[in-house]
Order: sequence, then structure tokens, then C-alpha cells
Amino acid sequence: MTEARAGERPSGSDASGGAWDDEIVSRRLVAWLDAVLAGRAPNAGHFCGNCYHPRQAADDDCPHCETSVAEAGVVESVPLEVIEGHRRRRGREGAVVRTIAWVGLTTGVVLALIPLAFAGVTWWSATAFFGLMIFFYIFSANVANSLGDAWGYRWGLAIFRRAWEQHLAARSDGSAEDG
Repeated sequence: MTEARAGERPSGSDASGGAWDDEIVSRRLVAWLDAVLAGRAPNAGHFCGNCYHPRQAADDDCPHCETSVAEAGVVESVPLEVIEGHRRRRGREGAVVRTIAWVGLTTGVVLALIPLAFAGVTWWSATAFFGLMIFFYIFSANVANSLGDAWGYRWGLAIFRRAWEQHLAARSDGSAEDG
């Protein structure tokens, strides 16, 4: 077992045998933070005092960072700075996807209106209009859901990583309040 610094998981593989992804906190904590932001869960429970992974009462070690209860303790809520960092992360992810989708749709509308503007309304210009609209709708949806998801995830993760590092720095110098 490898030693993890404050708020981090040990290096290696997860329980399923796959390599760790870029995620800073556990997938279970991310799902819980999403539920808190959606109003489906309260900011209350038992969390690792090191990485805030949701814990069972019987856990001796955190399943995420492998820190013992004796070493890190248990907190009753996740600090508001962590929740706010996650909210900003999800907002940025969504903004990137929506921006790419709207740019694609706007481009489609502009390009679809060109045949109508120069040729008037004829059967072929109306067909071109609807054909281009369908093409750009499908194109922008696919680009937003592939590139937009990837770019948004990376950008959102960078925002959360900065918030997480600021929280860890404040926690280590004693200026942050844990749950």
C-alpha cells in the first residue's frame, strides 16, 4: 500500500483493475456532490477527513485514499469550498458543450439562409435550407457531445483542481474549516 498525501489517493489501479483516471476525488464523491448540487442529498454524512470520500461507519481505512480513521478522522460534511469548486466545474463543462452546440447551429442557420437570400424561395433553395439545417443540427450535436464533452471535462477538471489545491493549502495552514 502506498502513502497518499492529504486529499490524494495512492498511485496504482482502482478496484476494477483499471488505471486511475484524471479525477482528483473519488467517483463516489463526485456522484454525491452532483446529488448535493441537484438538491437530492444533504451536505451531511460520514466522510474521510483526508479526501472526503463517503465512508461507512465500519470502515477502518478510507477505500479511496487508504488513510486510516485514526490518522485522518471523519468529518460530518464536505467543506463548502469543495462543493463550490465542483459547482463551478459542472458549470464550465456545460457551458463548453452548449457553446459548441449553439455555434454549430448558428453557423447552420446562416449557411442555410444563403440559398434563400440569393436564389429566392424555390423548391431547391427550400430543400437546401432544410437539408443544411438537418446536417448542422446533427453535426453540431455530435461535435458538442464528443469534442465539447472532452474539452469541457478537462477545463472543468482544471477549475476543480485549482479549487481543491487552494482548499488543501488552506487546510494545511489551518485557515480552512473542515465539515
